[in-house]
Amino acid sequence: MDAQSAREETIQAYQLHASVLLAYAHRLTRDDALAQDALQETFLRFFLALMQGEEIQHPRAWLHRVAHNYVCDTLRSATVRTVVPLEDAGEDRLRDERGMPGGDLAADWIEAARMLLAPREWQCVQLRAEGFEYTEIATELAIRPGTVGSLLHRAAAKLRIQLRKKERPA
Repeated sequence: MDAQSAREETIQAYQLHASVLLAYAHRLTRDDALAQDALQETFLRFFLALMQGEEIQHPRAWLHRVAHNYVCDTLRSATVRTVVPLEDAGEDRLRDERGMPGGDLAADWIEAARMLLAPREWQCVQLRAEGFEYTEIATELAIRPGTVGSLLHRAAAKLRIQLRKKERPA
């Protein structure tokens, strides 16, 4: 691909996905500067991949994966050890939801679901809630689309059982 085409495709991807990607990076890091760095590095890598002739089938999933890997690598490095661990990354989102009317209850349910589900199930549920298709989730998590379906099915079954327990009078 020539530089002009790669530039135009990168700008288009940026316009479509930058705000969601920045929010995702911020939830992982709780650090504005690091989230901005992750966003910048992700789109730089996107541009370079296009320049090298890489064909990117699912740009949104590709961008999320690169941002996620960049954040993980950065958090593992010795220079940024003071940043929040990835296990706690969802807490900012919970705090934001607690500020909304009825948000306390919603945040409690989200936290309960996070604790109930296996980490891979939780990742699938989060990505699906953000609007990702099964193939995009599979690309993001480096698994097969059928596995995504199984994980989401298991997660839904676990949540359904938990809801039924809550509905039954003691």
